[in-house]
Amino acid sequence: MDISRDALPEYARAFVEKLPQEAGCNAYVVGLKGELGAGKTTFVQEVARCLGVSASVTSPTFVIAQTYPTTHPVFSRLVHIDAYRLEGEEKDTIGFAEFRKDPHTLILIEWPVHLPTGFPAGAPLLEFETVDENTRRITEHAAHA
Repeated sequence: MDISRDALPEYARAFVEKLPQEAGCNAYVVGLKGELGAGKTTFVQEVARCLGVSASVTSPTFVIAQTYPTTHPVFSRLVHIDAYRLEGEEKDTIGFAEFRKDPHTLILIEWPVHLPTGFPAGAPLLEFETVDENTRRITEHAAHA
């Protein structure tokens, strides 16, 4: 689906509305795939707004993971991970396994293929492609096993 920058807030709102209505056994994990500048962090910022995050959401490139409290009825915490710098890591140095244990946590992961523990098979994956300066193609699918 092609999304203009102006339509991204509406897309993020629809994404949040489609989130599970009840907590599962583990955190809800979503991968965000795409080249640099494709709009992954901008999407996370819009989702955070929809979840009621009041803090400024920035790319966690250097800190790798940021957590934010939300006002969402199911997901009380948003974890934003940028796994780009984890490529080649063999250990879970960011505590991904601990984040996953909390069923009231929504985890959005940029560069999910770089997670040392592997991205969960079957988890939703959004792929971002640049169409032009103001438009991104976002394709939704499940991660492969």
